[in-house]
Amino acid sequence: MEVVSDFDGTLVNIDTVEYLLAQYSNGDWQRYDHLYERGEISLEECLRQQYRMIREPKQKLIDAVDGVTSFRAGLDDLLAFSGREGNSFTIVSAGLDFVISHLLRRKSVQNQIVVLAPRSRPTSRGITLDFSRLPRGDSSNFKSNAVRSIRAKGKRVAYIGDGFSDLEAIKEANIGFVIKGSRLAERCRKYGVPCHEIVGLEEVTCHLTGAGTHGRGDVVARSA
Repeated sequence: MEVVSDFDGTLVNIDTVEYLLAQYSNGDWQRYDHLYERGEISLEECLRQQYRMIREPKQKLIDAVDGVTSFRAGLDDLLAFSGREGNSFTIVSAGLDFVISHLLRRKSVQNQIVVLAPRSRPTSRGITLDFSRLPRGDSSNFKSNAVRSIRAKGKRVAYIGDGFSDLEAIKEANIGFVIKGSRLAERCRKYGVPCHEIVGLEEVTCHLTGAGTHGRGDVVARSA
């Protein structure tokens, strides 16, 4: 079982992107979230427009999130499970790659995780993004494309997320886990998407350890 996870608000306690946008953006960044959720722009275009509003130096952005970010309980055990199974643990994130890398190094787990995120480069005119290294395909965004790519290799995927951009990836995965009380949990209930609502990552490990070779049919939509 390959574990694929969002980062902001899922593996860590806050959405570092929203935190930095709230602190440093020069413009109405939330407008682009609304456009994306209505299907009027792609995830990639949403991120480009939002990140160009942040014009602070790289180290200042890292320092800003460093003191307010912690990892969700249960990550170490989930990584150990993935290692024992001989599978990769992959992060697919719309966040800032240098922030993710810093936080993973801080926890000393950078060598246990594959990170798929756009390349980001802070400039005086805003942060620029490069999506060229991310999975491509027919899905609505690179997160669901990543899940499809792994499943195309004959592997089963467990996906963990909390935001609207994770919805299509949850649908593509064999098993979906969503953070309880998140926007993604609300959407999954609304559209009847099978998932398990969780608080800590240890719940993912417990389910996968007991799931054996069970398939998507064993996953049921759960109410809050």
